[in-house]
Amino acid sequence: MAFASPHPRGTATPCIEADTNSGATDTVITVASTVTATVTASVSATSSSSTTNTGPLTTPTSWLTVMASRIASPIHLLPMNAAGYRFYLGGDTVSYCPTEVEEAGGCPTGNHTVLSLCAMGALVPGGQYLYVTPGGEVGYTQAHSSLMPDGAVQCPFTYSKAPGATIGRLNLRAFGASGLMACPTYGDAWQVFANLKNITAPRGNVSQCLGFDPLAFDTLNITAWQYT
Repeated sequence: MAFASPHPRGTATPCIEADTNSGATDTVITVASTVTATVTASVSATSSSSTTNTGPLTTPTSWLTVMASRIASPIHLLPMNAAGYRFYLGGDTVSYCPTEVEEAGGCPTGNHTVLSLCAMGALVPGGQYLYVTPGGEVGYTQAHSSLMPDGAVQCPFTYSKAPGATIGRLNLRAFGASGLMACPTYGDAWQVFANLKNITAPRGNVSQCLGFDPLAFDTLNITAWQYT
């Protein structure tokens, strides 16, 4: 089976640029947090390591999973999940695999949202690409399509990992934003936005949104055929 590449040039490695078939149904994958108190230790190590002469790593060496860090908040250590072509803290990852692929044993197993700086970690031919809209929504394209909202910027994330650290960090600076924030929805999940003042919050009140530190964990496995 040919693996879809997340890189625009068609390589089989994660994109590292800096700056629906019938007969099947969507699969909801429950995501559980895999980090413990080691997050605190690793973040501390990242801070201390950054003072050495060796510069931080700015290109991921593998696919990534992302988790929010904001101590003493309802979003602390929630995983960042893909659902409905947007990203949320908490909730479930929503993915899809065609019936014919499943019958052939080609559907990947796993329970995480996996991404690079530019694309989703999906096997679907053509890939699914990341973007941020002028209104701050962080999203990804549908399978078999490169269509993005008007004015959207592709490859929105930057990455940094200090020497010796086990956890990296994502950042987002498009449209003058500095970092990410999460806004409460009418469900249990928090929608992820660029940290901008002009967003349209799901519940209409931007003051309810919380900035967070996106912790990036290396992962080797792609866990979805495509995200929906």
